[in-house]
Amino acid sequence: MTVSSEAAAPGGAEPAPLISVVVPVYGTEAYLPQCLDSILAQTHANLEVLCVDDCSPGNAAEIIRDYAGRDARVRLISHAENQGLGSARNTGIRAARGALIGFVDSDDWLEPEMYARLLELMERAQADIVQCSAARMSEGRNIGSYPVSGGTRTRYTIHSMFGEGPTFVGAAWNKLYKTSLFLDNDIFYPDILFEDVATTPRLVHCAKRIASLPESYLNYRYRDDSIVNDISIARVEKRIDGLFSAMIILAGYFAARRAYSLEFVLNFRRYLMPQLERNIRIAQEVEDRGEALERCLRAIEVHLMGSDPGVRYFFPDQVKVMQGLRNRTRPG
Repeated sequence: MTVSSEAAAPGGAEPAPLISVVVPVYGTEAYLPQCLDSILAQTHANLEVLCVDDCSPGNAAEIIRDYAGRDARVRLISHAENQGLGSARNTGIRAARGALIGFVDSDDWLEPEMYARLLELMERAQADIVQCSAARMSEGRNIGSYPVSGGTRTRYTIHSMFGEGPTFVGAAWNKLYKTSLFLDNDIFYPDILFEDVATTPRLVHCAKRIASLPESYLNYRYRDDSIVNDISIARVEKRIDGLFSAMIILAGYFAARRAYSLEFVLNFRRYLMPQLERNIRIAQEVEDRGEALERCLRAIEVHLMGSDPGVRYFFPDQVKVMQGLRNRTRPG
């Protein structure tokens, strides 16, 4: 793995920024200026912007260089080969100089007060992680939200993370973290789809306090061409692989720490089953429905009926669950 940075971290007496904002970049040149403008316009200005170019096609690097030439807070870090979103975030984590860290996807944009409000809440609540709600945007229209419940939890455990109600969004992009949560606990993002699902619960487990703002300060751009909305059967299979990989990572983490919680297992299952069923519905909508559906079910079965203890951690009744999924797809 080769990583290069075009701007060395300032040395001497210059103080480090309080917040490091990591922006992984790949194939989002059309949206990147709006994203960077929204970060640089934050009312809390003591931050650095670490743009990790994950070998993006097009002119992303030139756009970032132009911003870096106009604002010293912007720094370009380049991967020599494409490594994926998880690795790009990890590169940013390792390069971060701020005591606090946030992540912004390069096609999203922030409201001007986002980090000021999150920082204020973090200091008031003495929290390790703070979060806010997010708006779901499509072509300039608000089409929904990712809501969180306001308030502070002392020892907010993993148990309710995937439970019902707007309590917690598992994504990385609506939060501000203490950077030490990653570095001190050796927590990094895996190179899988659903990397957030595999990572956020581990960070929450290490946090002593988490606080939330119900107001929306981040705009999540819904794109038909994004990887999360690709409806090809190959992408469906990759999403299924990612979901089970995330589950296995979590099972290994919590089993190693003897932190088993039936409540978390049940809530995670309530999160996972609709995700699997959504992929089954997608398979039923593609052109060759019969073959696509069987490929989808087979991809689930390979994981669910395998011997990995991480799967049995969440699905000790794996045979019954698989039979249920197949029965629900049979005609009539």
